[in-house]
Amino acid sequence: MNRSSIQHKRCAIYTRKSSEEGLEQSFNSLHAQREACEAYIRSQAAEGWVLMDTVYDDGGFSGGTIDRPALKQLLRDIDNGLVDLVMVYKVDRLSRSLADFVRLIEQFDQQNISFVSVTQQFNTASSMGRLTLNVLLSFAQFEREVTSERIRDKIAASKKKGLWMGGAVPLGYDVVNKQLVVNDLEAQQVRQLFEQYLGFGSVKKLKSWADHQGMLSKRRTTQKQRQMGGCAISRGALYTILKNPTYIGKVAHQNELFDGQHQGIMETVLWQEVQAKLSQNRQQQQLKTHCQSPSLLAGILFDDLGNPMSPSHSKKGKKRYRYYVSQALLQFREQDAGSVTRLGGKDIEDIEDIVITQLKALLSNPNQLLNGVNNGTLSATDHQALTKNAGAIAKKWDHQSTEKQITYLKNFIQRITVSRHQVVINLSGAEILTHCLGRNLLGQHQSNVSNPIKLAIPVHLKRCGIETRLIMVNGPAPKTHSSSVKALQTALLKALTWNQELITGKALSASEIAKREKVTSRYVTHILKLAFLSPAIIKSIIQGSLPASFNMEVFKKMDLKYFWDDQEDKLLVW
Repeated sequence: MNRSSIQHKRCAIYTRKSSEEGLEQSFNSLHAQREACEAYIRSQAAEGWVLMDTVYDDGGFSGGTIDRPALKQLLRDIDNGLVDLVMVYKVDRLSRSLADFVRLIEQFDQQNISFVSVTQQFNTASSMGRLTLNVLLSFAQFEREVTSERIRDKIAASKKKGLWMGGAVPLGYDVVNKQLVVNDLEAQQVRQLFEQYLGFGSVKKLKSWADHQGMLSKRRTTQKQRQMGGCAISRGALYTILKNPTYIGKVAHQNELFDGQHQGIMETVLWQEVQAKLSQNRQQQQLKTHCQSPSLLAGILFDDLGNPMSPSHSKKGKKRYRYYVSQALLQFREQDAGSVTRLGGKDIEDIEDIVITQLKALLSNPNQLLNGVNNGTLSATDHQALTKNAGAIAKKWDHQSTEKQITYLKNFIQRITVSRHQVVINLSGAEILTHCLGRNLLGQHQSNVSNPIKLAIPVHLKRCGIETRLIMVNGPAPKTHSSSVKALQTALLKALTWNQELITGKALSASEIAKREKVTSRYVTHILKLAFLSPAIIKSIIQGSLPASFNMEVFKKMDLKYFWDDQEDKLLVW
């Protein structure tokens, strides 16, 4: 074979060392790896292998990530067509992560790049090389996981002994000989933050106070000698400070607290009071009781395939629109969604009204309640107390705070399942008994109260104007939305006024009115139809007693050839 006919392969050598230790030496691990690879390339000179001048060395970078500067440069050069073959001393020099390695090999394959490991005598050009590669890499992954477990076990054992295991030094402490030592000036600031939080009851207000006092975050220097901190304390940092058990001389690990070897800087009572306040605020946030329209059924509403229906909202201007949306829809699993995937608008009011109405009816009906909890072993006194206290809850329901109503719903109801044809409410007889009798009866009568009370309410989807409503079968008519009533009343006033103008000659045509009002003639024509409604319908509009099904969209489609009796038959029973 002629020397000129040999196809040259540009060989890039990649080297890596996990730690920076020893890199300052004149001949280190990176040099040794590169020297072995260069010798191998020289041995393959007859095959046209040529060493590239570019050096791809990553010193002090872990093989568990591909975020390495030299590796990134190598990949860029591969994409630019500058490399034909990648060589490493051992496979784990490229990556210790199986997933990362597979992605790198796929990228090499796309560019027809060969991969060679010097000491393991294989390359990815052959099937046997690929098999060997996967086996070796699996062992590398195993070694990494074992090492991680060993490190985690060491950290756990050290924390149980109360040792501080490093990381960001908390405000109020300094590090001396790898141990936390109290910084008196900062410790005073930390105590003030805890005391002020109890007074404010809000981290937002606490931040404003801290900013006004000129409090700054702790200054620290990173391993790369970068200066950090010394700025205003963020809300997130304040939360971290307020929840940190280090300040009472404790070390946290896996949700457990252990006595630390450092000194605390505040009384345990103060820290516990702050934790209780944080927990209370967190629960209120989850319940959303501070919202103008909280989602009453959050956490207990599901579609008919078991997907939670989570509360959501959107805003248009200053108006907030609430929704319950199936998690299957939110997670792009439409094929797993039930028959009802989204409740919004008046459907929110409908489903919440249905649930509350049924719960109040159960609590108000002694026979249904007693049959539901299956209380064969309850005394006559318990019977009387149960019906009395349950009835009192139902009677006072509308006068209770939203937070109290949500608490009842969460405690009494285990699950609500909504479908196109029914709403199923599973209530906890045990919780109802416990609350109404003032003591826990679950252990005493577990066989009698452990089964849920099941209420199935038939519903159907009914067209109401331009929207679809969730309506109880044989239930009360849906409520008319206040905005719809106001819109109808405003339109009726315009219709009567404009019709009178046309009758008296003050306005010669609908076009003249449209020009004056800066609207279209079609709009004026639609509104004028209201002036020809029957007196009974006009009275219903004024009183706001029309069915929810009647709104401007329905009216626009109405045929005015009807006599007044026909109009009333059509509209008042829609």
